[in-house]
Amino acid sequence: MSERVRLEVLTTASRNDGVRLQIERSIEKNRKDFDFKLSQLPHIESAIAALKNGNGDLMAMSALDWREFDVEGLSIVSVLPRREPTWVLVSDDKPEYLHQAAIIVCDHELLRRQMRRLRSDLTILTSEQFAKRIRKLDAFLNLEEQERIHWIEECRQDGLLEGFVVSRGEHSALKYKSRRHTLGLQRENPERTHFVPPPLYGFTLLVSRNGFPAADVPPMTDSGAYLSHRIEGALLDSLPENLRSITGIHVEQRKFKTILKEAQRSDDDFTNDSFLDSNRAQGKVSGKKLTGAEKWERSVPRKGISTSPRLEMKIETLNYLGTISASAERICTIEESHMGMVNVLKEFEVLLETMQSEHEEMIRTFPGLPEGYNHAKAAMLDLHSVQFSSEEEE
Repeated sequence: MSERVRLEVLTTASRNDGVRLQIERSIEKNRKDFDFKLSQLPHIESAIAALKNGNGDLMAMSALDWREFDVEGLSIVSVLPRREPTWVLVSDDKPEYLHQAAIIVCDHELLRRQMRRLRSDLTILTSEQFAKRIRKLDAFLNLEEQERIHWIEECRQDGLLEGFVVSRGEHSALKYKSRRHTLGLQRENPERTHFVPPPLYGFTLLVSRNGFPAADVPPMTDSGAYLSHRIEGALLDSLPENLRSITGIHVEQRKFKTILKEAQRSDDDFTNDSFLDSNRAQGKVSGKKLTGAEKWERSVPRKGISTSPRLEMKIETLNYLGTISASAERICTIEESHMGMVNVLKEFEVLLETMQSEHEEMIRTFPGLPEGYNHAKAAMLDLHSVQFSSEEEE
């Protein structure tokens, strides 16, 4: 029996991002093949320094920390299966059932805009705005950053607000078992399918020094997560700085059959017609005309259409009030992932440029069109004008 490879994995205490729990579970799962030693350091800066100095073999960190801290001399050697990247509303009621003007606390600008799109009548505040509203701003600011979410939850239990929006990692760190409602991509709930999450949430990276032998790294990499991380990061880097905090990006590898089933549930004829040939039905009875769901259930893929997994890309942004959105989506094969990324980004950029352009008055008239058709019009989409409600200004 060959001797197990010994690997020291550096980590920190939980940073409310789900990384610590996932790496512990992954190590336990692979312990039969590798001799792991999990070493906890006080904070992420010291863990990075220790890895660079050779005091450890691997380090677990989130994709957001990878971009925030100095990782020169390090490289990503593995990406664990992605955790659910969508955010949640912590509330006793679903967002659709909250009473009018209910107070919701949310510190992410993209999620605030998406919540206004869903419910324009809600009162959406940041943590500081809420603390100021209840005259406890000094107490809030004196708390450690990781303690603030617990303070917000205590205020919710005291009836001072109806709910708050946080990442899943922050929700998992709460001291109390609180009811949550997913704000994301549940295909079976059309009312909440437009919460495209902020990019790069849910990824756990294993990093090492440049040149670390890849053969010594346990086979924990999820190929779909690895590719999704690379493409989401590239899309994010391609955006102007002023759009990054208000743009949702989600890249996911999905099975061919799963995409078709979703298209059939949502009556997406474009996807069905693109992938399926309804004239070549499996088990088709001569003389019998197939209609509706039966037509698609018995159809077969078009000639030349691969049934291999697809990469689904979504990107969206919206104005402050959530009344106008700009989004682009694309589904492509894994082999075409680079061109798919380039095309969805180009489509998104052209859409933004068009929606943010003013329309000059048209000199030429066209018979039969409304009188105001030729008039000059302001840009349809204004992403950066901030309109405060009376509650936010307090």
